[in-house]
This record gives sequence, C-alpha cells and structure tokens, in this order.
Amino acid sequence: MLAGHFIGSPQGQLFITQFGEVAGDTAVLCLPSITEEMNLARAVVAKQAQSFANADLPCFILDYYGTGDSEGEFEQANADIWLENILAAGDFIQQQGITKIIIWGIRFGALLVLNYQEVLHQKLPIIQQILWKPVTNGKLFAGQFLRIKQANTMMSKASGKEAGDKINWRDHVLAGNDVEVAGYLLTNTMLQSIESLQISKSFQPLSTLDWFELAAKEPTPLTKRLSAPWDDAIANVHCFDCPPFWQVPEIFALPALEQLTVNTVCLE
Repeated sequence: MLAGHFIGSPQGQLFITQFGEVAGDTAVLCLPSITEEMNLARAVVAKQAQSFANADLPCFILDYYGTGDSEGEFEQANADIWLENILAAGDFIQQQGITKIIIWGIRFGALLVLNYQEVLHQKLPIIQQILWKPVTNGKLFAGQFLRIKQANTMMSKASGKEAGDKINWRDHVLAGNDVEVAGYLLTNTMLQSIESLQISKSFQPLSTLDWFELAAKEPTPLTKRLSAPWDDAIANVHCFDCPPFWQVPEIFALPALEQLTVNTVCLE
C-alpha cells in the first residue's frame, strides 16, 4: 500500500507519504533531511520505507512545511515550525490506531531528533530512535550548505560572468540579506534557526537508539566520544560502508542496509 495524506498545521497543509497498511500498534515516522540532501536521498529512503512495510511496519514520511509537497516556501519555515510539524505527524499517526512510534531521522532529520529529544519523547509514544548518518551540529551543516553558494560564485567569476571581492556568505545572510543557495532562499531567521541545533555533549538516549554511521567503516571520533557513556543495553552504533547517497545524484540499491535497519527494530 502506498498512500498520500494532507494534514493540517498552523502554517498550512503538510504532506505525509504512507508505505504499508496499519495492522498493528507500531509504525515508523521518517524525518528526512532538507534541501538537496532530501532530494538526492529520496529513492533510498523510499526503498527503506517499503522494506519497513514489508516487515509489517507501516512507515510515514513527513514533508516539513516549506519542503516537498507540503505547503509554504522554505524561507517561511524554521526549526521550531518543523518540530511542530513532527508533533502533528505523530498525532496523525496515533489517530490511525498507532500507540508506539519508531522515529527514523536521516541526516538533518536526525539532528532534529537529537536536539528536540526531550519534547518529542514527552509528546509522542516513541519507543526507538533510528538515526542515519546524523548531523550533530547545525552550524556545520549550514556552513556546508553555504559552501555550495561559494563554489557557484567562484565558478561564475572564473567564467567571467561575475566579478567582485570574495563574500562571506554567512555574514552576508546574518546581516539581513536573503541569499539563494541551490534554489533555496536562505534568510537570517532560517540560518540562525539551523545553527542553533546541536546534540548536547551529555546526550543520553531516552529510548532505544540505533545510530548508523553510513559511508564509513568505523565510527567517527566524535561518535566514539558521544557514545562512550551510553548504556550498551539501549544504544548501538552501526557502521555501513556505502556511497553517500545524500550527496550523489545517482539512484542506489542498498538492500543490505535496508535489511540491517529493519533488523534493528525492537518491538516492545
């Protein structure tokens, strides 16, 4: 079963894609990344969602306000609005008869889970967190995004289409100048919102956590430091060496990753 739903939010209609029928009490809520990462990863995410559905776990993929097929423009959103969107999606899932939610965050979506872990667990019946290649620092994520603008500007200068001194695009946006990056309008409000997100150095999982280091054969030093104090009974770090599908404009089939992810599911 594949279905689409529009649900209400204070800002406008949100779109949710549903894979699989609701037959039990547990479902997966997928929080994708944003901007080009969301688009590039879409095919892999859809295949994983279908794998969950094939294992009798319906999966609901949320398009945040201002992204995908949801209403609004990117520049009208911010992280707090996206948190409200997640809670609205969780409420919708519960209205379908679901009483247990596995939250699956991908890249920036995982950062939203990490930053808002407490409120998400207070408001939603989350029993597990599955995080794919989590972003742990919003400022670094924003910096990587702005480098796209810097690279495009340099190429334009090299071709003679643009002239002038090198611009610090972060300072330029923070000074109140809206900047288009890869087709997305980045505002001061949005940039500050993204940069405010981060994982606490003392982060402790409030539910079973499966952290996936993708495109890696071993955990990064940061992941090792963060995970060192975690209770092994509820937190696991998995490494899976694959292409960085959220960065590469190709369609990948990753059945081994799909199965590994499904196998981590713990039903209470």
